[in-house]
Amino acid sequence: MNQEDLKNVFAVETFHPQRIHLLNGATFEVRHPDAILISPRFSAVLVGDSIQVISNVHINHIEPIADGV
Repeated sequence: MNQEDLKNVFAVETFHPQRIHLLNGATFEVRHPDAILISPRFSAVLVGDSIQVISNVHINHIEPIADGV
């Protein structure tokens, strides 16, 4: 996934919680726009008390998280 697509999904003005699915089957939930930093090749996702750095090309798809789940 490219940087512009990611920025559009995680834009602060229109933010909704999202689940990131990687090609290896791993998933990460982003419930706040401040929990993700996006660069041209990598993204950093805040997971609990740690930061996971993922390659943008390894993102398979992103899906909205239903409210309350």
